[in-house]
Amino acid sequence: MPKVTGPFMSLSASGTLAKTLTASIWKGQPYMRIRVIPTNRNTVGQKLVRSVLGTLAKAVRAVLTLANDTPVTGTGSQFFVDAVAIAPAGQSWLSYLQKVMNSVFAANVISFTALTTTKGYWSVTGDLLGLSTYTDKSAVAHLSGEQLYHLAKFAVAYLGYDAFATTIDEAVQVEITAFGAYVQDSIA
Repeated sequence: MPKVTGPFMSLSASGTLAKTLTASIWKGQPYMRIRVIPTNRNTVGQKLVRSVLGTLAKAVRAVLTLANDTPVTGTGSQFFVDAVAIAPAGQSWLSYLQKVMNSVFAANVISFTALTTTKGYWSVTGDLLGLSTYTDKSAVAHLSGEQLYHLAKFAVAYLGYDAFATTIDEAVQVEITAFGAYVQDSIA
């Protein structure tokens, strides 16, 4: 039974009426909406989306941002500055990265898995940047190198990063180390 102070809908109400209408207040304004009982279906599609979002969110922990930076050292890493600059108005750089990388995530995982020698370079650099293996909701492990690889794919496709002599898949250790500096070294 909803609790009402004053005539219904004129002052304030809260609660649910007859399991169909819910009354509440949002930003100081009373409102009514149809009652919705949320479900948490554990479908394959939802697990896939959670895997993508979780892995990318774990990867961006290596990016030096304003929140991690100290006032003395500057404004964050060049990756951070470039990502903030391209994010659409009203959208964070992280949500933009997750949005655009969602459709290519599976292909990037396959590409990273197929790497031979360079996979080790990516993992060593990822470890040095403080990344660690992330096991998603589907029990799939995403290595630190894979997470850094996803950031590199984003940087090349969207940030204009062009310091790889050939391709990301053929990168040598010095190029991957330089990309790690792009991700984590503070700019003045």
